[in-house]
Amino acid sequence: MTDKERVSNFSEEAVERMAMDDLDNFLKTDEDWAQATIHRPGIRGPQKAPTKKSIAIRLSQDVVESFKSTGAGWQSRIDDALRKYLKEHPLKHA
Repeated sequence: MTDKERVSNFSEEAVERMAMDDLDNFLKTDEDWAQATIHRPGIRGPQKAPTKKSIAIRLSQDVVESFKSTGAGWQSRIDDALRKYLKEHPLKHA
């Protein structure tokens, strides 16, 4: 007997009982469904932190390679280094 045949032989009550006993089934009652939050993949919420601006910048090859060698987040580390420099060396505007 195949799985499909075995499942089709279950009564509606048996299926309902198995669903209620399933530990992965967190939404068992209408109340559970009423309190559920639906998350849609690919739709982001509002921005929580200030956004960064995407630009093109030319840097020395050795600088880029050094930061890239540190792994993921290397662009943020360049941003942090520039921010630190600006705090220590305020720019004089004309």
